[in-house]
Amino acid sequence: MIEYLELKNWKSFADSKMYIEQLTFMIGVNASGKSNVLDALGFLSGLASGRSVQDCAHDVRGGDDWIIRDGNDSFTLSIKVHDDENAYDYYYSVTIAKRNGKLNVCREELSRNGRSAKITLFATSDNPDYNGQQFLTGTTYTAKKDRRKIELFREKLGLAQLEHQKLQKDVNDGVHFVAEKLKLIYTLDPMPQNMRGYSTLSSDLKRDASNIAGVIAGMKKDERIALQEQISKYVRPLPERDIKSVWSETVGLFGNDAMLYCTEQWTDSKEMILDARGMSDGTLRFIAIVTALLTLPKGTLLLIEEVDNGLHPSRADELVKALKGIGEQRGLDVLCTTHNPVLIDELGTSMIPNICYVTRSEDNGASEIRLLEDRCDLARLLAGATIGSLMTKGRI
Repeated sequence: MIEYLELKNWKSFADSKMYIEQLTFMIGVNASGKSNVLDALGFLSGLASGRSVQDCAHDVRGGDDWIIRDGNDSFTLSIKVHDDENAYDYYYSVTIAKRNGKLNVCREELSRNGRSAKITLFATSDNPDYNGQQFLTGTTYTAKKDRRKIELFREKLGLAQLEHQKLQKDVNDGVHFVAEKLKLIYTLDPMPQNMRGYSTLSSDLKRDASNIAGVIAGMKKDERIALQEQISKYVRPLPERDIKSVWSETVGLFGNDAMLYCTEQWTDSKEMILDARGMSDGTLRFIAIVTALLTLPKGTLLLIEEVDNGLHPSRADELVKALKGIGEQRGLDVLCTTHNPVLIDELGTSMIPNICYVTRSEDNGASEIRLLEDRCDLARLLAGATIGSLMTKGRI
């Protein structure tokens, strides 16, 4: 799992670290910088998939004009990734600079914990006389101190380029492990208005969940039935009258498209079947979240902004059950942002170590990530109010 993300001169951050648990919540007022953390993780994932720095920067909110903190010409993103199977910790960092109006990689390093110190597996050094050079010189190492010089394109992540080269085993193992973990970062931003129509059969859920009907209907029969039963189980208590079942069916002459349906129990003797066009925004978003949790690969880091958007506060406990239960069962990590005090209170005090808050420095206005449990006045604050009410009053 990715244990932390460190941001230096990234967007609104000067220098801050985000710790990631199996289920992590970020809170903070508007424009504090929460979305910028999710942007950084999504940016790294895109780079690890082999896309160019410039293309990935265009996808970030604000584009490449706002990707570097004001007054600087570069930013650095660093992560720590734990390998459970081999009991290794990997440390990876990349520095990207803007020169001549274009973003390029200028430094990268991948290291692994050793018995007494970190072992560098791969590193590049920037040429101070850049002059628009296309290549970056790097070196790979092994525990036996063997070295190999390499040349890498600056426009893409070296980590992604090394995945396709034959390297020393230590380096190869580290590169593939870290790159795969970054590629398993998945951002979900369900758009109910895009989920109400027909969608073609597909295997991968889109970021806006617009093809959710096609993903469910496209599964093998046994897998589809099991998934629909699980979705129904978690979604059932949402409306005022229970949802008895949620399912997807193919439609049309050739059966290449699908529509999402649900059955609601309106009275003891009356049921009503609705398609996605008649479902509420909150129900559709919840179905998308549960579907993502149930279908994404093991080891995925799922990012959800405003996770409870459209959900009635009285149903916050159902959302928490799904996030905690399915995530733990399927080996997923989930990072969410929320402004909902009811949802935070529903987590309970045992989840305090999993809550961080983002705020702005009074000294320089930079965003800062702080662990809630590290607040020295937390015990005094909680003696008189819940975390949710403290949020409402602006005290956290």
